[in-house]
Amino acid sequence: MSVRISQAYCHRGLVFGLAALVVISTAALTSGAFFEPGEDGDKSIEVDAIFSPGGGCQERIADEIAGAEKTLRIQAFYFTSKPITEAVVKAKKRGVSVTVVLDKSQEKMTYGSWRILKREGVPVYFDSKHATANNKVILIDDHTIITGSYNFTKAAEEKNAENVVIIKHADEVFEKFEKNFALHLKHSKKYSG
Repeated sequence: MSVRISQAYCHRGLVFGLAALVVISTAALTSGAFFEPGEDGDKSIEVDAIFSPGGGCQERIADEIAGAEKTLRIQAFYFTSKPITEAVVKAKKRGVSVTVVLDKSQEKMTYGSWRILKREGVPVYFDSKHATANNKVILIDDHTIITGSYNFTKAAEEKNAENVVIIKHADEVFEKFEKNFALHLKHSKKYSG
């Protein structure tokens, strides 16, 4: 088993974040606490970090969504990014099962992307159990996790100091995110209006 860590950034002050990711990944691998090889023993765990503003987070997320084949599960606080919304709609149209869970505050937004997704037949849920449902997670098929501080918005791409971490083929970590998604979905309210 191997871990491949790559980087893409444009804000030099955020190199520390990538260094921390390398240290955490290395510690996890040497301790065996987080990562296990796949059934074939040959899968490499891939970890990538992307930073904004201007680092290409939005484009990379849309590209990852474009590769979805079976399932796409999204948790978000803010979701207004047009390119990410378009990628989700295209995934739905090609037969990918898509589910979206958003913070309750989004239901009242007249310009939220969730309205476009709902119109395209994507089930949209609102999590009102918490003061803020602040998760920013995309789970693709059974192998890719996209997470970080990055809200799926234009401001996150162009103005905010944000990060996105993409983890592939870390089965045990994926299972934890998958269980957490299911937990939040269970107590969320499906939009039916």
